[in-house]
Amino acid sequence: MPALVYAQVDDGQTEQKQRKVYDPADEKRLKDYGLHLTAGLDLLYDDNVYRVDDRVEDPTGDLIVTPSLEATFGKPIGRHDILLRGKVGYDQFVSESQRSKLRIDTEAKGNIRFGATCLVTPYASYRQQRADYGDLNSATENLQKFSGLGADFTCERPGLFPVASYSHDTTRNADQFDYADQTSDTFMGGVGYAMPSLGTLTAYYERVNSKRDTLGIENRINSYGLRFRRSVSPLTQIDADVRWLDVNSDSATVGGYSGLGWNVKLSTSIVPRLKLTGETERAIINDSLIASGFAIESRYRIGGEFSISELTAAGLYAEWDRRKFRQDAALRPYSITADRNRRFGGTLTRKLSDRFDITLDAQHYTRRTDTSVSNYSGTQVTLGAALRF
Repeated sequence: MPALVYAQVDDGQTEQKQRKVYDPADEKRLKDYGLHLTAGLDLLYDDNVYRVDDRVEDPTGDLIVTPSLEATFGKPIGRHDILLRGKVGYDQFVSESQRSKLRIDTEAKGNIRFGATCLVTPYASYRQQRADYGDLNSATENLQKFSGLGADFTCERPGLFPVASYSHDTTRNADQFDYADQTSDTFMGGVGYAMPSLGTLTAYYERVNSKRDTLGIENRINSYGLRFRRSVSPLTQIDADVRWLDVNSDSATVGGYSGLGWNVKLSTSIVPRLKLTGETERAIINDSLIASGFAIESRYRIGGEFSISELTAAGLYAEWDRRKFRQDAALRPYSITADRNRRFGGTLTRKLSDRFDITLDAQHYTRRTDTSVSNYSGTQVTLGAALRF
């Protein structure tokens, strides 16, 4: 996806120069310099690991133990820098051991600066993980592999500036799910406008070509959008992306879609020690184990995090979404054309030292489909620990 550019919240030349020092992205990048190691251990109990309809049959529960090790490395090279990240873990099911899988998540990127404000960020990523039974809808295993290669470009500055990006992404599945193998190319170009009192507004055009390699069909998405980002105050942030979506497929049965898409986020800390967030999104999802074409997803999320003390924080969240699947029964027979998912949960985080913290997360999830096939619900409880070296 194209990189978001940041709003300017200060007036005057002196404040604009000082703003660079406190830019959150720059601050995080500087902290990533050098070698950092993090060892983690997650204990997750899921009372419905096979996502069966618990109103009809007894679900199977299991404890999943996931040890992990993450390494990050950053190095400045003149005005430029490179950032590397790699995480490896193993999901060990205590009872259902055939579900155990290796988990990998890696990324490499560079920041190449030229001119006064221009930045090119090439990147490459690879990730693999076991697929959730909620989308498999059958008692078989699937190890999903995702890779990405691309670059983002911007010349962020007060006034007008250009933005562009390109990415090549692939998804690979086990043989019995190879209908979902996909290769996508995404092109984006646009013009941004930044003003300290306004924020940053970007007008852009984006094209996505997604090929289902095994099925031999291609879905194409044309997006015409406006993106807005602004800090209304030091305590409130607005991010809004509104676009017109025009989707079509090689398959006449899958058909097309034209309509409004959006991604709007609002966060505020206007109440002391309490951060409230709200988010809503409508998007086209090409990468689905259900549809042979694409899915139209509408998603909503609200949450709050309260700082009990400097060392302890607690939060609550609720998320729900609805997906409508476009598919060709001749290519991929399937009885579900829409579903609804809901998740309600809470978190508790305790920082035991500068290097060690623990997290407790509990959530209840529910899925309902338009045909009542593959309905399920369950509860997950995760206790996690992280030690940084």
